[in-house]
Amino acid sequence: MFNLEEFLLMREKRVEIQNSIINKFKKPILVLRANYPGEDKNNFIPKSIVEVIKKEITEIFNSDILIAEKISSIEGPTYIFSIDYPGIEIKKIAMIIEDNHTLGRCVDIDVFDETGYPFSRSDFGGEKRKCLICENMAFVCGRTGAHSHKQIQNVIQEKYEHYLDIVETQESISNTFSNNALKSIVLEVSSSPSFGLVSPLTKGAHKDMDFFTFLDSSFALTPYLKSVSKAGYSPLPIDLIFKKIRYMGKVSEQEMFLATNNVNTHKGMIFLIGITLAMASKAKFENLSFRDISNLISEMCKDILKDFDNIKSKSNLTHGEKLFLNHGIVGVRGIVKKGLDIIFDEAIDVFENSLLKENDINDSMVRTLIFLMSSLEDTTILHRHDIHVLNNVKLEAMELHSMFENSPLDISLLKEIENKYSKDRISPGGAADLLAVTIFLHSIKNMF
Repeated sequence: MFNLEEFLLMREKRVEIQNSIINKFKKPILVLRANYPGEDKNNFIPKSIVEVIKKEITEIFNSDILIAEKISSIEGPTYIFSIDYPGIEIKKIAMIIEDNHTLGRCVDIDVFDETGYPFSRSDFGGEKRKCLICENMAFVCGRTGAHSHKQIQNVIQEKYEHYLDIVETQESISNTFSNNALKSIVLEVSSSPSFGLVSPLTKGAHKDMDFFTFLDSSFALTPYLKSVSKAGYSPLPIDLIFKKIRYMGKVSEQEMFLATNNVNTHKGMIFLIGITLAMASKAKFENLSFRDISNLISEMCKDILKDFDNIKSKSNLTHGEKLFLNHGIVGVRGIVKKGLDIIFDEAIDVFENSLLKENDINDSMVRTLIFLMSSLEDTTILHRHDIHVLNNVKLEAMELHSMFENSPLDISLLKEIENKYSKDRISPGGAADLLAVTIFLHSIKNMF
């Protein structure tokens, strides 16, 4: 039987715990509870829903979370997060989850700033939450008893069952997409001649890595590829998905370095394939077209060049920042800001036309690599060489692309160039990353 006195005591205890966490960390807190009517707030449905939203919150705020404390009581499962993040922004994100997530209306997410002030929707000009059953304000229906607990519980159960259907599809899509992405990464490093890149036949311009290093690195990315694909298959807005996958990318970089003994094989790939995978999954979730993947990538990365703001006042510049300052080259940031248009408008056609004519995957990869080398301001080349070397590589690739556009590849000539690039330590790593993304996008195109 429901014990009102115990319920009120546990509510008081929860508030005490909330205040103690605020006092200890001097940071805002987020409090997550199930929005579930009736006496039994600890049955399978509310407990499962809280765990789902807890996972979302953890993925969004990741390393900003200082502590996550769980309270199990008659109130139902409750999580209290102390988060090193502006309280106003935490509340905005909480409101987005409540309004957009499939189970968002089945939870209450309260946010308190470091002084204990409880943010409300009205602080942001937002409306009070609506009833789960009708379009009236939830608090009005609650006060008037417009709907029975059983009616509301049934609606919540239906929402949870719908969520499980989404998860089943998400699992299927993310399995297919991540497997295709891994295959594309391995195919790229398997192509030959490779113009100074690592291949099964040569280390190219590299002394610290070979084909097997790339295999170790590629398979170390497997959990990341699955995670970013799942993150994209979501009703959450793109900016929150981006926040999630950026942290996933940092974790994946650590896994890559662990697998390769601190050799950077796939740092650029992690960034590019992560964004592409996530937005391909988002397009699938929203039932959009293949071409819309490009638009989603552009939308996700619309502010990415802000990384270069106030660059002249910085004392320690990264390689990319130096290139931007000295040559105006924006590198991979500029490419994703434009929605990978170099792939969607051109590279994928080069790849597919070659496949159609020759039915030779290696031939198609080499032709596409040459095209990308002819078009790309490859910052990997500029990491070792100056702008003149890059321009010479682009010019030579343009000539090769034109020479072999309607004729078979001259493998002997291409191997001569490969040997020259390897000797001169020229490695078009940026073009290689885009080749892998091109192969991946081709592999999923017929799913849209």
